[in-house]
Amino acid sequence: MNWDERIDNKYIKLNIFPIIVEVLFVLACLLLQGYFIYINFLFYIVLAIYFLLREDFSIQEWLDSFKGGKNFWKQVALTILFFCLAFVFTNILENMFPYLNTGMINLKVDNWLKLVLFISSTIVLPPIVEEVFYRKNLTSFKNRKILILTTLFSILAYALEHTYAIWGIFLCMIWALPLSISYIKTKNIYVTITAHFICNVIVNGIVVVKIFNFWLH
Repeated sequence: MNWDERIDNKYIKLNIFPIIVEVLFVLACLLLQGYFIYINFLFYIVLAIYFLLREDFSIQEWLDSFKGGKNFWKQVALTILFFCLAFVFTNILENMFPYLNTGMINLKVDNWLKLVLFISSTIVLPPIVEEVFYRKNLTSFKNRKILILTTLFSILAYALEHTYAIWGIFLCMIWALPLSISYIKTKNIYVTITAHFICNVIVNGIVVVKIFNFWLH
């Protein structure tokens, strides 16, 4: 067995379990559409525990990265900027073609348990799970060709975790592009985790506040 084959086997072993979990997640979403919020939380918590046990990320290392100085926070800020621009661009596309179904997974919140699951699976867990899986583990720097192929695959896998319609998959792939470019440029998963987390806190935090306000009134 040559070195290239060992790298390939290592890549497969690294990603086989998360890919199987995602396949099961997609099938569950298609078959059990009334249980999205439970399925979504299960997907994230299983992979979060798996990556933690594998030591694919460290909460302490993430916190330590905050001390990375201007260069770290500059990269985080640039990632957030281009991530936001990607969302703006896809919103424009949605408005241009309103008749196309995005097929986005809709998490309905109508009780306190579902609110906790919503916060966990839209704010707390996704930045860690998605960045470790789709960016760090699925992206291979073996050579330029493989880097391009694995990046495209990771972007597609990210999209399939958010939607089950072709138009929606295309839009989600645009969302993922800035995160993938940021990781390729910095090779620092904590840059994309931090940027992703900040964006989720802002966007989904607003949703949580709206839910609270609705329940209070």
